[in-house]
Order: sequence, then structure tokens, then C-alpha cells
Amino acid sequence: MKCRNSLILLIVALCTIENTYGSSYNSLGQTGLVNIPSAEVHEEQSIFLVLSRNNYTKLGSITVTPFSWMEASYFYYRPDDLYWGSRKGLYLDKGFNVKFSYKPKSLFLPRFALGLDDFAGTGQFTREYIASTYSFNNIKFTSGIGWGKFVGDSPVKNPLSTIDKRFGNRASASANYNVGGSLSYDQWFRGPAALFAGFEINVPKVKNLSIKIESDPFDYFQFGCCGEGLSQESFDKRVKDSDINFGLSYKYKNFGNIDFSYIKGNSWNLTFAIGFSSKKSHRKKIDFKPRIENNEFNQNPKNEFYYDLLDNLNKNKLFLQTASLKKESLSITIDSEEHFNPIIYLSRAAYIAKKVSEFNGIDLDGLDVGHITRGAQLNKVSFQLADLNLEERYPDILIKRNSQVTDAEPDSYTQHEFKPKINFPLFLFNISPDIRTHVGSPEKFAYIGIGAKITSEIQINRNMVIYSIIGKSFYDNFDKKISTPNTLLSPVRTQVVDYLQQTSDDFYITNLEIENIWSPYNNIYAKLSLGYLEAMYGGIATELMYKPFDSNLNMSLEYNYVQKRSFDQKFSFLDYKISTKHFNVAYYEPKTNIIAKWSYGSYLAGDKGYTLDLSRKTPSGWKAGVFFSNTNVSAIQFGEGSFDKGFYFHIPLSIFSKGYSKNVRGFRMRTMTRDGAQQLDLRNRLIDSFYGSSLTEINENWSNFLD
Repeated sequence: MKCRNSLILLIVALCTIENTYGSSYNSLGQTGLVNIPSAEVHEEQSIFLVLSRNNYTKLGSITVTPFSWMEASYFYYRPDDLYWGSRKGLYLDKGFNVKFSYKPKSLFLPRFALGLDDFAGTGQFTREYIASTYSFNNIKFTSGIGWGKFVGDSPVKNPLSTIDKRFGNRASASANYNVGGSLSYDQWFRGPAALFAGFEINVPKVKNLSIKIESDPFDYFQFGCCGEGLSQESFDKRVKDSDINFGLSYKYKNFGNIDFSYIKGNSWNLTFAIGFSSKKSHRKKIDFKPRIENNEFNQNPKNEFYYDLLDNLNKNKLFLQTASLKKESLSITIDSEEHFNPIIYLSRAAYIAKKVSEFNGIDLDGLDVGHITRGAQLNKVSFQLADLNLEERYPDILIKRNSQVTDAEPDSYTQHEFKPKINFPLFLFNISPDIRTHVGSPEKFAYIGIGAKITSEIQINRNMVIYSIIGKSFYDNFDKKISTPNTLLSPVRTQVVDYLQQTSDDFYITNLEIENIWSPYNNIYAKLSLGYLEAMYGGIATELMYKPFDSNLNMSLEYNYVQKRSFDQKFSFLDYKISTKHFNVAYYEPKTNIIAKWSYGSYLAGDKGYTLDLSRKTPSGWKAGVFFSNTNVSAIQFGEGSFDKGFYFHIPLSIFSKGYSKNVRGFRMRTMTRDGAQQLDLRNRLIDSFYGSSLTEINENWSNFLD
């Protein structure tokens, strides 16, 4: 006790000093010291995998920083010493942590943070904290107060009890105990509290290496609650001889850290974190240097120009759809397979068109470029010719003011004079590895299958595509999963393991569908899909969307009629049939890049209710979000987890490549795979598509002009 208090006093004496090097992740997957959290968060748009191991447990966490003031993590905790049933080491707990951070503008004030750990569950692992971190030069100091599982053998009176006496008591269990997945808000910030503190010192003359020392009040027996409880070895492995933890932390640029620490006075701990921020490109930027040639197509002057324009745009992966030259005014429409950012491909196309015009002796006085996707023109940008200059760049604000962004009738391009002949059908094939996973089982963190898949697209015309994914498994361990969730609903998702196991030794068809997307009227988009729509369901899917060009609000109606596919994912079906209906509303807030989506309707198990989805999407394609659903299914009917919830993120592959790409890789995680609030896993939902088509989305990207 004296040792810990002395350390805290020493730390407080150093609190006038601040540090400028980066943050690191602690053993619980949070930015912090050894075990305790700090008030810091990592750089926004970052995603990190954190793994930790000591003598009695291992922990894995995916930690995302969607904003400079918010950190969220999803963790798995597996102790080696607890019994689960009659077997030891099988207990698995998972949950969500969230931290909100605030940095005052004053240099003399520390950064503050409020955090909730394991806040959606039974309350067995719930803890809350308020922390502050102050840094100067080579030292960072963190102090804070915590509740719940922070409290060890030296509690202090809850200061919040002076505001309301209810904060003075914390029930031994939440009112939602054994109703996993419910918010344990009746315990938050209540009961006795505990103080924690620590500091991090950068080792002189050793780059990226620091020493961490902290006072951690945590009682390691607190995480011994569940299953059949503690084993005999728990009393040897969990005993704490000291509150003082210390260790070494090595940071590798912005890609992670390795921490080797000595905890609770008797054990070693290893923490490994790896990740990146997609706010920064991890590729060498390539300047826009288009390939432009003056060809000889032996046509009349006007057709010579059109074919020259077609050839030069296509060589630069900007695909000319139509063109019309009238009285020195040029209008073109293009499509691009590589770019998320509309200003990049529209300005590039305009520059190339200007140069081709000069080659052909055409003195333009007007140039506009329209964007076409799936046969519908989404918008049109009219450029000032003087702005299309690579040698002398004008300020972005001036280019934006000189340019005109307008809506366009969906089929207005059909009136253009030049329409390149397209030899439909077009065939696109791709062979790639197929990694299938089942994450979150109580027996094992993840089951995995490795194989190969052929992805094909056959474009019938501008609007219609036949899309397929056919896979072949080479290795998997799905047969080792033996537990089956109990359900009181129709098993619309809990049989996912049956699908994985039945396709272990044979080929399988994930998708085989014909899809048609078109725009019948201005700002109206429609979609019709027929076939094997996903791994578990086939049938018909329809959607009608209203997306005004000059609004950040769009909405859609969705109707699907599907039948459950056979477990082998080939050509037969099971008996279960269902229709799902949803009304979707999405709003994009441009200042924060937040997309709020609300959906109301009927789900695959016949339950009715709503889903709220909050995400942040950037022009680069990076996206992270959370969702939850509430339907007319009770917590008892739903089963463990109480209600559907989870998080997801998308990473643009272009940040790792030399060029641009629309390809992204995503990850979606639910706390529990249950049958309530389940929707079809459809590709190309209209409510989630057509980024870059609205006035707001175009205007926020002018910094990428001729990029």
C-alpha cells in the first residue's frame, strides 16, 4: 500500500511534463500503458489487431478509431484456468469497449477520456473510468479513477455519491444478469472507486523505445466468474504480489507496438499490436501523367477526333461512353472502374479531352464531363479550360468556383452524337483465394476454411449483369465445431455451420444471379436481382430508391422473396420460404462524414422491427460502423445476446497499391449469431451504393482535382 501511494505521489510530481511521440496499445487492446488505459486514442481512421498473453489468459482485440476523439474495440478473452462445464480452458468471453477522448486547446491542460469497458453484457466484466493524460517532451503521465472491475483491495469513496446517493452502491450483478448483450447501465459509475496512475518515459538515444510504469488496482480474481469457475491452479496464477506493473514498449512507426511487461509482481505479459491508419496512404504517390497520343484513324475530321478521344481515355482506364461536339463545345460521359473519388476521374477525363482537342486542331470554348454508372447518368461537371493545367495549379477553392456541378437526366447521354459500339456480352473473370471464417464460437475463437474461387461478371448490356462466385475448398476445420445455438425462432442464420461443413470437400456456389439496375426517372433508381443471392438464400430481390442530387437524404423500398438453399450450396432448396420488406432511410452528414441509416420492416425469421446503422465513410473508401436492431422478439426468444448488434469496417486496397482501385476488404462481427433481426446479405444494395453521385459528395473532393 505504501509502495503504491509513493509511486502515485512520484507520478503526480512529474505531471508538468509532456511527450510528443505516439501512443501504444495495452494488454486489453486499448491505448494506454501496461494494463491501465490512457486518455489518448490512436490516429483517426486506424484499425489495429492487438494480441496479449500471460501465464493465465490470452486476449485478442480489434480496435478501431473512427474519429480523433473516439476509440472502439471488440475483444475476446480466454482464460486457461477456468472450467467450462467439465473441461478447463474453454470459457470464452467477448464484448465491446468504447473510449471518448477530449483534448483542450490549452497546452497547459491534459487530454481527458471517459471509457466504458464490456458495456453490453451481463456486467460481469463491466468497468468504467475517467482518465487524464498529460505529456511533455519525453514523458507522459496518466492518472484516473475507475469503477467496477477496476476496484481491488484499496477502494475509495465514489466522488459521484456526493451528487446522488445512488452512485454509492453497485449491485453484485446487473438487473440484466444472464441476459447477455443487454446494457448494464444500472451499474455504470456506481459503487466504490479506485485510483490508478502511471507514466511512460522515452528511453534517451533509443528511438521508439519507452519504459512504462503504472499502479494498477485491478484484482485478477475478478475475471473468474463464469462457467464452473476457478480451478486449483487459478489460486497460483492469479494471485497478485504487487500493484506495480512495468515494462518496455517498442513502437514501429505508426504500424503498432510490442510490449514486454512484468505484471502483478510475479508474471510476465507480452502484447503485440499491428495495424495502420487509412488516413495516410501507404503507397508512393504517383503523379497524374496521362498517356496521350495523336493517332491516325483515317476518318473524317470529326470522327477522327472521336476515335482519338476514345482511344486516349481508354488507355488511361477512363472509359468513354458517349461524346458530342457542337460549336466548339464538347460533352462526354465516362465510367471508371478504379476511382471512388468523382473529382479524380472527372477532372482527369476533362484534361485528356482538352489535350486530344488540341491535337486535332479544335479550339474548345466549353467542356463538360458526365458520370455514368450502370447505364444511368448521375451528374455532370462543366470545367473551365484554363483550370485544366498540370504545370500551373490553381487553388482548389478557385477551381470549385469556376466549375459548375449539375444534375442530369438519366438517359440524356443517349442524345449524344458519338456512341462507341460495345460488343456485348462482356466477360470478366477473376481467380482468387477464398478465405471463409466462422468467428465467435464458445469452443474456439475462429474456424477457418481455405480454398479458391472464381468470380465472374457477364455484362449483357449497360444495365444487366450475370454475377457468380464458385468456390472449391482445400482445407478447413469446420467439422471441429460441435455446439449448436439453441433457438426459439426459425433457424435462418444459426445453421451457418451446416453450410460450412457441407461444402468442406466439394465445390460450392456462393452467388449465381442476374442483376439489373436502371434509372427510370431523374433521381429514381431501381434494382432487380434473381438467382442465388447469397450463400444461404436464393430467390428474387427488388429495391426502388429515391436519391435527390442536391440532398444528403435518400430512401428506398426493398422487397425480397427467398427460399433457403440446401446446405451443400449447389442447386437445390430446403422448404423454408419467406418474404422480407424494408423501408430504408440514409442521411449523410458531410462535416463528420457520418452516415446514419435507419431501416424498418420484416426480417428473415418473420420478426418485425428496425435496424439503426451509424458509420463513417471517407472519400478514400475507408469505412467503419456499428449497428443494432430491435424487433418484436423478446430477449428470451432471441437467446444469448438479447438483441442483434455488431460492428464492421472496410479497408480500401488502394492505400497499399501504386494506382487507384475501388476494391475494398471488409470485416463484420456480431456478438452472437442468432436468428432475430437477420437480413439478406445482398450485394449492391442501392441505399449503400452510388457514392460520388450527389452534389455534396462531389464538392467535398475538389482537393483531388487532377490528382
